[in-house]
Amino acid sequence: MYNFFQRYFIDPIINLSGYNWINSFVYALVLIAAIFLIYKLLKFLKIEVNLRFALSLLPYIFLGSILRVLRDANFFTSPVFVSPLIYILIFLITLPLLLFSLFLEKITKIPYQNYFFSFGFILSGIFFTQIQFVNFIAAAQILFLDLLIFVLIFSLGNLTKLTKSLWNKFAIFSQLFDASSTFVSVQFWGYSEQHVLPNLIFDFFGNWSFFLVKFIVVLLLLYVIDSSIKNKNFKNWIKLVVIILGLALGTRDLLRLSALV
Repeated sequence: MYNFFQRYFIDPIINLSGYNWINSFVYALVLIAAIFLIYKLLKFLKIEVNLRFALSLLPYIFLGSILRVLRDANFFTSPVFVSPLIYILIFLITLPLLLFSLFLEKITKIPYQNYFFSFGFILSGIFFTQIQFVNFIAAAQILFLDLLIFVLIFSLGNLTKLTKSLWNKFAIFSQLFDASSTFVSVQFWGYSEQHVLPNLIFDFFGNWSFFLVKFIVVLLLLYVIDSSIKNKNFKNWIKLVVIILGLALGTRDLLRLSALV
């Protein structure tokens, strides 16, 4: 039993070898459980999941990506900076700062989101300065694709009911942002994808197909969310998770490629 756990869970973290079918399945189950548990916590704290909350959470998403890239660059060596442990680390950083921000709101009457965003911005800014950027061509390639995707989504998104809401637009953009970062890294710069399903897609349909698959999957997911979830707060939370996953992975690939690590 220990050898099984070592092979499929511990070694991929220690050796930075990525994911396999077994740990991917287990991590997916853990993610689903975490989504519901964290939502219950937000509900207990009486936090409304709106765009202002999502904006205040952005620096912590970027912080996770920044710390992961610093691990790639050997600035850090601990396995705690490797997925999935880094998600736990970011949660342990984010939650106390969220609680402290709520406490400050009660004292000062200033919205907690102001404090929460500021704490995250300072933290991510400190570590961001430790990344040594050298590959500006790759960054330009990714950002050009992202700009094109952004313009298309926000100019054509109002043509259909499903893509009309701002939440849905950002959910689609975040996932295609991840696709663009992955595509440029693999197609032009010799990087490899660590996740199992994307590798399978690349092998069968080519690297470009990742855009199409991501687009179709996120549209189907948004359709299910909008048609089956009536509670607005929970609906927004699920969409925010989709946004977080896309931004976190896409930003990590963008920063890693820009630093060539």
